[in-house]
Amino acid sequence: MKRNNRGIKKELVTFTMACIISIVFVLSAGSIYLTYDTTRKSLAKSLKETSELVSEKITQQLKEYSIIAESIALYMKGNLQKDGNINIFLRISCSQYGLNNIDIISADGLSIVNGKSYKQENTYVQAKKGTPFLSDPMIHKDSVSYEYAYPYDDLVIILEFPYSVFETMIADTKLGDTGSTYIINRDGTKVAYEDFSQVLSRQNNTEAAKSNQAVYGEIAKLEAAMTRGETGFGFYQWNGEKKFGSYTPVKGTNGWSVNVTASESEFMSGVMTSMLNAVILGIVSLILAVFAMLRITNRITRPMGRVVDAIDRLSAGDLGVELSLERRDEIGRIGEKVNEMAGTYRNIIYDISRFLQEISYGNLSVRSSCRYPGEFNGIRSSMEMIAARLNDTMITIRSSSEEVNYRAGQVSDVSQALASGAAVQAETVEELNASIANVSGKAVNNADHVKKAWDYVNQSASMVKSGNRHMESLHATMKEISLFSEKISGITKMIEDIAFQTNILALNAAVEAARAGDAGRGFAVVAEEVRNLSAKSAEAAKQTAQLIGRTGKAVSEGKQQTDETAEVLKKISGKSALLEQVIQEIQAASQEQARTMEQIREGLYQVSAVVQANAATAQESSSSSEELAAQAGILKQEVSKFIINGNQRTD
Repeated sequence: MKRNNRGIKKELVTFTMACIISIVFVLSAGSIYLTYDTTRKSLAKSLKETSELVSEKITQQLKEYSIIAESIALYMKGNLQKDGNINIFLRISCSQYGLNNIDIISADGLSIVNGKSYKQENTYVQAKKGTPFLSDPMIHKDSVSYEYAYPYDDLVIILEFPYSVFETMIADTKLGDTGSTYIINRDGTKVAYEDFSQVLSRQNNTEAAKSNQAVYGEIAKLEAAMTRGETGFGFYQWNGEKKFGSYTPVKGTNGWSVNVTASESEFMSGVMTSMLNAVILGIVSLILAVFAMLRITNRITRPMGRVVDAIDRLSAGDLGVELSLERRDEIGRIGEKVNEMAGTYRNIIYDISRFLQEISYGNLSVRSSCRYPGEFNGIRSSMEMIAARLNDTMITIRSSSEEVNYRAGQVSDVSQALASGAAVQAETVEELNASIANVSGKAVNNADHVKKAWDYVNQSASMVKSGNRHMESLHATMKEISLFSEKISGITKMIEDIAFQTNILALNAAVEAARAGDAGRGFAVVAEEVRNLSAKSAEAAKQTAQLIGRTGKAVSEGKQQTDETAEVLKKISGKSALLEQVIQEIQAASQEQARTMEQIREGLYQVSAVVQANAATAQESSSSSEELAAQAGILKQEVSKFIINGNQRTD
């Protein structure tokens, strides 16, 4: 199989380069990943702590409002008994705690301060259930405020505080130059943001994503987790800028959540610098490693190249190779072995050339005079075995040539006798072939005559069949005439009966006319005429019956003769069929006989050809035996030239 000529140097360089690149890549990638992961975890931890801090601040602020509301409720209950002015206390409290307004609602839903009804307001309704409630932003033109309702016994204290409370909190927790903090409610609507206009417009990224998924899709996905009350950290893209944020739900609110965000480019720039430094360091390390590797591989591959060139010269048949490698390592030992192998090959090839030259001169007693190491010893054994086998073969050929010479003379004599007998046999076969040809011709003529007779018999059979068909038709006609004669006899008998009855009627009429006297004379004359007519009819019917009887007898005789004639024709037709079958068998036998004679004739042709070929072969065998005797003498003379059995010639 042919291998690709890549070279050790190329393989070493490729393998080492792959190892170095893999190591540098793994180290650089590991360093980059660790730096990136550490920075990301630090940011996530910092942002999480910040978002938790904002959430805690809001919760703490709500707790403060709860304490304020509880103190107001206590003051309210104590002041009612003393008939104090609660309005002054409330104004002082608003100024003291930075509140916009404080209102106290009784159990009937009316304000104790100003009588305002809160029955339909959500803040009061939620607090009435027994849990403090923080309202969503209440927007009044260009201002925003919030209400915090705190239930106390049968009272509900509502504290209205300005937007600046949350604005200060989110401003104090801003990270870096690009960071921001904002708060959304459970619907995703912003309740506090550095861009106050978005709070005024009740901006909602979830709703905006429905119409512009490309811009608001990622932030809407993150805020969806916030509205579910989850805590987490995530990356998203906003207006073409990559950002990350940490979100935490705000306790004590109706599903509010705070998100602390920052720009990825601002906080990850150090990571990118570290990554770039790691890549540059890896490339520099790779260049230095490749330079050192090339120096090392050159020291290994250059001597190996000289060894490869020497082996190439050996494979091309140049045994004058002499390597000089001043090395004491494995490469030096390879060079010594190559020199030793070239010397051994030279000795072996010289010995083989001498051995084959002696054999070419006819010296079959030659022996090898060189040491053949390892597997080469088989070559020496094979050469000596060839010489021994040739020696034995020459002895056998010498005795065989003498025997061949003797037997060739005998074969020549026998071949001459065989040629003479084959010539006589060929003449006899020719005469027999002529006789068979004559018989075959007569058989063919007989077959032709039988075929003509077969045609005549076919024609006669056809005529007999035609006569038989006509006779059958005549027989049917006679049968029909007989049937009609029987019918006419019946009609004639009927006419006789009619004549007889007419005669009786005429007699009765004559008797009646005689009784009538003169009045019946005319009728008597008519009766007489009728009787005469009936007598004539009876006579005519009798004569007709006699004629029909004779006709029926003739028809019966004709029918009997027709039946006998038809039976004779049927017998003739049967005999014609038998004759046709016999002639058909004779024709088949004649044709088979003609084919058999033709086959015999062809066989005789083949025998004649074989006999003639045998005669020619006998002549050729005679000539070949004479030539064989001459060649046997030449073979014996040639064998005598070989030296066998201890330098003794065969002659």
